[in-house]
Amino acid sequence: LAFLTGILPIKKLKTQSALNNFDEYTMLYAGRLSPYIGFTEDEVRDICDRYGRDFTQVERWYDGYMLGDYHVYNPRAVVNYMLHGDLKSYWSETGSYDVIVPLINLDFDGLKTAIIQMLSGGEIKVNTGSFMNDTVSFKNKDDVLTYLIHLGYLGFDQKRSCAFIPNEEIRQDIENACRHNL
Repeated sequence: LAFLTGILPIKKLKTQSALNNFDEYTMLYAGRLSPYIGFTEDEVRDICDRYGRDFTQVERWYDGYMLGDYHVYNPRAVVNYMLHGDLKSYWSETGSYDVIVPLINLDFDGLKTAIIQMLSGGEIKVNTGSFMNDTVSFKNKDDVLTYLIHLGYLGFDQKRSCAFIPNEEIRQDIENACRHNL
């Protein structure tokens, strides 16, 4: 048995992968691993109590990822807030949002409009089945949105097949990307 980790699922070649006979857990379907992908809501409540932080603020800033029945929080953001006490985007300190700007500028099928709708608190239906885990051959809006879900820029409601901006931390990063580059 082996355990592999990464941001993106295994790349598919046409309809088959070079690997077979494996289970894959992703931001689209984390299965029984859902509570282990990040901090659960109960864990964050406990951490807030220990550090004397306001859970409702942490929830607004860092909640939003839904994996199965779990709300999952980015551990890096939660830990940094607990240690430093500043509600801000710790996400942008780990990488640049410049990767998403060219994708949004492709404007497949009204992609920019969809991003604006999500910035306003809306949700967008997404067909995640067309994405072939290829980071250069995007064919439509759903491919780009699925990629953004895998990267963590969007949350995903598996039951309703909808993408959304998960929290204030990510909302600010996407707003900055849009404001300065679109």
